Amino acid sequence: MKTKVIKRVIAFVLAALIILGTLGYFFSMVAWAADLGNNYSATYQITKGLTGGKIPANAQVSIKITVTPPSGTTSISASSTLTVNKDDGAFEMPTTGGSSKIEAGTGGDSDKWIVTFENLSYYNSNKNNLNFSIDSTKLNLVVSECNTGSGGGGGGGGGGNGNVVDTPLPSNMSYTISRVYNGTDQTNDANATFIPGRDDKKDPSINRNQYVNVQVQFSIPGVKKADIFASKPKVQILVDRGSFRFRSATDATINIDKVQETTDGVICWVTLTLLQYTGSGSSLAFTVRSEDTNADPYVYAQFSTSVDSCVPYVYTPPADDDDGKPDYSDMQMQTPYVIVSNYNYGGTVTAGETFPLSITLYNTSRNIDVTNMMVTISMPEALMLTSSSNTFYVDHLDTESSVTQTVQVTAKVNAAPQSHNIDISMKYQYVDDHLVSRRDNSTQETISIPVVQIDRFQVTGVDTPAEAYLGEETYLTVNFVNKGRSDVYNLSAEISGDIQNPGQQQNLGNLTSGSTGSADFAIIPNGEGVCSGEIKITYEDTNMEEKTATILWSTTAVDPMAGMEMPGGFDPGMMEDPGLMDDGGEEKKPSWPFIAGGVAVAALVVGLLVRRHILKKRSEEEDANL
Repeated sequence: MKTKVIKRVIAFVLAALIILGTLGYFFSMVAWAADLGNNYSATYQITKGLTGGKIPANAQVSIKITVTPPSGTTSISASSTLTVNKDDGAFEMPTTGGSSKIEAGTGGDSDKWIVTFENLSYYNSNKNNLNFSIDSTKLNLVVSECNTGSGGGGGGGGGGNGNVVDTPLPSNMSYTISRVYNGTDQTNDANATFIPGRDDKKDPSINRNQYVNVQVQFSIPGVKKADIFASKPKVQILVDRGSFRFRSATDATINIDKVQETTDGVICWVTLTLLQYTGSGSSLAFTVRSEDTNADPYVYAQFSTSVDSCVPYVYTPPADDDDGKPDYSDMQMQTPYVIVSNYNYGGTVTAGETFPLSITLYNTSRNIDVTNMMVTISMPEALMLTSSSNTFYVDHLDTESSVTQTVQVTAKVNAAPQSHNIDISMKYQYVDDHLVSRRDNSTQETISIPVVQIDRFQVTGVDTPAEAYLGEETYLTVNFVNKGRSDVYNLSAEISGDIQNPGQQQNLGNLTSGSTGSADFAIIPNGEGVCSGEIKITYEDTNMEEKTATILWSTTAVDPMAGMEMPGGFDPGMMEDPGLMDDGGEEKKPSWPFIAGGVAVAALVVGLLVRRHILKKRSEEEDANL
């Protein structure tokens, strides 16, 4: 008796399995009738992607559609363009692996067209329609096998801007993962470890430093669709929290797929491409905000959800090898450093002026972002910040990215003419993947700002004698002073003019701040009258720029022998007149008149010589007093 019961149960189970298998085959092969719109009708057949008679979320689906156009339609041909409209349906054509074709029907279907889609992705499990176009004709196929509402990896999905349904806002953010990559190359599916519906890419696990493409769905209360897409505000989506980061701005893309208005606000579907998993935790979090802080209404909201497929990284200390030496094959990740990659102060800084100082900070790491960075600027005594604090804050600095900050700096009036050092210290945080924790780090840089003082070198005058004598040297002196706060260098002086010895040059060395100096020249006039010329002084300022200062000079040249004739045409030879000799050749005693005349002439000559000597002596004393 018991044996018969067991046999009946087994027979019943086998019959049920056969029926289920038959139904599955039936659902995969049967052609369902549908109305495509625009007076088109169709039947379709699902050749790939059914599981238990349903299409699960993220499955790859192949559909063969027999399209019957309205009577008299001749625009369709084998060269017609087929387009899957992702935004208005539940299916999308993947970038790789998908295909489509259209061909004319044969036999009894000669008035129909056969449309075939291979490996479509059922990416939006909230819908059940395939929206596609043949050339410019839009058609909509309702696929009853879609397993709507199943969600994927936490729920959510995409959607288009077609029929808007006034649905309530979801309470939590949801997501759908469309790809998991081992590298940043998303054009090559060979790098993918997970592609929905691909049996050879079915590992959804997300490990440290792997990349994901994900679509998120979230709600923003109190705003309208126009507020999101209007020119103001321009919405920013920042992946600034949680367990995922964009490797760099050039790798990642953010695309707002759809915004749907509801009674309470809007629902957004956003695709994030190439997010990198840090290996710490399992949260996908980001911030949505307006670029314009004055936007009305201002959009600011933060979202997060837990990603079940994340595999947090657990650090294992390196073990010793058999030889007793440590194994360094699993060393800690490098520490990110922030440096001053560039700074600009406008060229030349003069004491007393205010100038803009731009400082560019650069994150040198190729794979670690820095966050929560505080930058402090320490000024030397000669410089001071104007109308700004000496600290500023940087919320996030991506890998191999820069940020520039500009401050106003004033060089004090008494600043020494030299280079002054400014210290810049940076304190920031980063996530150490090995320790799975947030760590602190700091760096310090020094930049130099050269300051120059205003050039106040002056030539104060030239000391010259009232007269200069022909054939004799006369001395003149040029005087100068350095009234500036910086030294002048390599002074030299050169004289020119109506003299017998022009081009004389003197090297005077350096002149310190606040000092005076002079240079002496000996001149010999070329002729009587006004004797004039120029003295040129050349020097270098603190910038080693050569400058020139000039001053004119003049004096009167006289001939000291001019007008010196003897009274009565006296000839010294007269002293030896033969008439003064007697007959014997003896000199006769001169008479008194002749003696008096000779004495007078001799006294005049002596007087002239004494006067000339006195004038020369006086000129030398005046030069000495200068």
